[in-house]
Amino acid sequence: MLREIILSRSEELCFRLVSMQNYSNCKRTARRLSIQNNVHAPLESITNSQTRSILLLGVNEVPTSFCTTCFANFKLMKTMDFEGAPIEDIPKEVGNLFHLRYLSLRATRVKTLPKSIGKLHNLETLDLKRSLVSELPKEISRLHKLRYLAAYIENYNFESNVDFRRGVKIRSGIGCLQSLQKLFRVEANNVALIEELGSLGQLRKLQISRLKRENGTALCTALEKMSHLQSLRINAISEEEVLELQSMSSPLPFLQSLGLSGRLEKLLEWIPKLKNIVRIGLSWSRLMDDPLKALQALPNLMHLRLYEGYQGEQLHIEGGGFQKLKYLVLRNSRGLSRLIIDEGALPLLETLQIGQSPQLKEVPSGIHHLKSLKNLEFDEMPTEFVLNLQPNEGRDFWKVEHVSSVRIWYRIQGENYKIYKLGDEELLELLRR
Repeated sequence: MLREIILSRSEELCFRLVSMQNYSNCKRTARRLSIQNNVHAPLESITNSQTRSILLLGVNEVPTSFCTTCFANFKLMKTMDFEGAPIEDIPKEVGNLFHLRYLSLRATRVKTLPKSIGKLHNLETLDLKRSLVSELPKEISRLHKLRYLAAYIENYNFESNVDFRRGVKIRSGIGCLQSLQKLFRVEANNVALIEELGSLGQLRKLQISRLKRENGTALCTALEKMSHLQSLRINAISEEEVLELQSMSSPLPFLQSLGLSGRLEKLLEWIPKLKNIVRIGLSWSRLMDDPLKALQALPNLMHLRLYEGYQGEQLHIEGGGFQKLKYLVLRNSRGLSRLIIDEGALPLLETLQIGQSPQLKEVPSGIHHLKSLKNLEFDEMPTEFVLNLQPNEGRDFWKVEHVSSVRIWYRIQGENYKIYKLGDEELLELLRR
């Protein structure tokens, strides 16, 4: 019955499913086309249709004639989703689709966009994630209704969980897109572009890559004008480049997620003032002063991740600190020799990950106080540390015996890791070699 209802409603909406099996039965009035499997037949039979949207699902080959037909004849098209489709270019006829609101080229092999993209005055979403588009034409500045612009080339480091994805270059005109609410990822390749970002007062999400130290002050000035910003991620041009972001005088009032990748000479003074912040990630900050002292009072922080975020010897979480934190990751703190957790700290913590800290020889003091802890993970830790965790023979086992899942990670080859549980004979044999 439910199937019959769906079919009936699809008929009313002129929805058509096109596949090799039922292509010949496709009527001319197909307002919404969902094309599945391999479609090699020409589309002349629906050339004059009132088609508004096309979705390609599981199509291994897209004939050139198909794209030509779509862009040249479907003038009423509002949605085109080519995600994962094996296409390498978009013809200039795309400019004919005046009513187009949604265009996705995600995970395609498309490298460039035609200048005619500037004719799509009703376009609201342009999704170029994981495509090969590295630069946007200047005509993009004409898309005054654009709300969502996402573009990057995939290059993610899963070992460090750090985002290396290349952004898209925009020469000029980004300041004209004043309806933008989400913009990622744009390369901060010149001061003029960064200054233009200050015109985007409606932004909710912003990701910037390849920021240079000398452009940090200009970025702070632009950020202070983004009163609605909820998510911000900034990547320096390299691991060693300093993020010069101290000059922001007032915190972003609605910011919930913050990610910074690059050197920080000291913890930015405005970060502890982010009362609505839920998620913070610091990569390569290499701070010498304990950042947890300043962050543990944040009232809504639930997720904190430091990757090479701290180079000192001791971290201390005081009683009453991090009252809402559920997820804490401390990785590549190579100088860390002591982690202290006072009773009353981290009452809601569920996951704790500690990795690649060769100076940390004993299980952190205070883990036994964390009654909500469910997942405890140690990555590439010293032999002495892991042996002290083992049941029956390890002196620190009592500190973690209340945790339901304790896992040990060791690299076995290249980027491949193997996960062990406490007491695993294979793990013990590995450690005693």
